[in-house]
Amino acid sequence: MNRIISGQILLIICCLFYIAWWYRGFRPGVSVSRTGGINGLLLLLTALTGIAGIVLSIRGISATAEHRVEPIVIVLAGVGAYILLLFVTKGVFHRIVTSELFLIVGWTMLEIIAVDSLSAASILTDTGFLVMCAVIAVAFVTSMVLYVAYYRMEDMKAFYAAMIPLVTEAVTMVILVGVILTGR
Repeated sequence: MNRIISGQILLIICCLFYIAWWYRGFRPGVSVSRTGGINGLLLLLTALTGIAGIVLSIRGISATAEHRVEPIVIVLAGVGAYILLLFVTKGVFHRIVTSELFLIVGWTMLEIIAVDSLSAASILTDTGFLVMCAVIAVAFVTSMVLYVAYYRMEDMKAFYAAMIPLVTEAVTMVILVGVILTGR
């Protein structure tokens, strides 16, 4: 459980670094190096905290022997969802495929597996499990709607809208940590 909590906290910090990097490097009308200087440091910190958060979360999940649904089933469903969403967003909505789609689906899979493991280990109550599934679903849908809409928005609106998924995902992980720590 402590590894999952630590992993979630590192992923929250990752989201904060990502928001800062995006804010400094992608503001419309401003031309800056996205990988040099402070922006390069923010990108490096984003990657390091993200990777560490994923590794700790996976190690915590792996230490939990029980699962309601085997993690491989969730991963395979996530891979299928990614492929489907790739074709739908590109073919139906004519959205350029970017790494954000992979990040949205990957994050959702990780959170579902974590919540499933915590529930199976009786760390989350049934109510906590249902609440977290609902919160993860809302974050996923919000992220997907904004992912599809991004290139259809005016530049400044798109700039701010692109940060919303990072906020909803960070808030989701804050809620999960809170639910774990309060035993609900």
